[in-house]
Amino acid sequence: MNAGKLARLSVSILVFTGVWWTSSGTFFEEAIVPSPVSVAGKLGEMIWNTQLFAHLGASLRRIVLGYALGCVIGVVVGVATGAIRLARDLIEPPLEFCRNIPPVALIPLVVSIFGIGEIGKYFIISYASGIAVLFNTAAGVASTPQIRVRAALCLGARKQDIFVRVVLPSAWPHILTGLRLALGFSFMGVVAAEMLAADQGIGFLIMQSTNIIAPAEMFVGFLMLGSFGLITDQLFRMTIHRLMRRYMIPMA
Repeated sequence: MNAGKLARLSVSILVFTGVWWTSSGTFFEEAIVPSPVSVAGKLGEMIWNTQLFAHLGASLRRIVLGYALGCVIGVVVGVATGAIRLARDLIEPPLEFCRNIPPVALIPLVVSIFGIGEIGKYFIISYASGIAVLFNTAAGVASTPQIRVRAALCLGARKQDIFVRVVLPSAWPHILTGLRLALGFSFMGVVAAEMLAADQGIGFLIMQSTNIIAPAEMFVGFLMLGSFGLITDQLFRMTIHRLMRRYMIPMA
């Protein structure tokens, strides 16, 4: 990160913190929107008694496993949907139906099918992330320029070679966009997932602090979700920039 970008990031954080600090106790009651000092004190307390690490560990484990499962399913089904017309005609209508159903709306159904254990939580996070990967992968595969395919055929390439060396590289920008979107959806999905009788996790911390009217703890949960989401997104962009430079894929 260059000096100019670092300076802009610092200014952005300072402005956000200043607006938060000013609005607490003026526009909003401090009992509802605590000041940054109160939240920082609660954060330090939760770090000291290791309570925060237990919540973070539980949520990150669910996010990693749910995200990985959703991405694998999304890429596989997305490739089939984009490459095979029959699969697209059969799969696309129910998927278009499902994409409009938010993860939190599935909680009653998930509880009925999987109970209140970890499987239901992984399902919700996988659902939230998999939909984004699936549609972007299908779009990338289906939009492969036919001139590249015909050029490969003229050079004697076999169908499997065309798929591996032409179709997949052409679809990479779409797939990577889906993976990046899915990462954000996983952090949103974990809040819904941890409504399923969880006893640990950032989503559980937010819901519990809402019920017991502990706004400082609630804002610690917000801070952790936002911070880790931002950090993972930046790491994802840096990794893709380094590994996919050969495909000339810009990550905004």
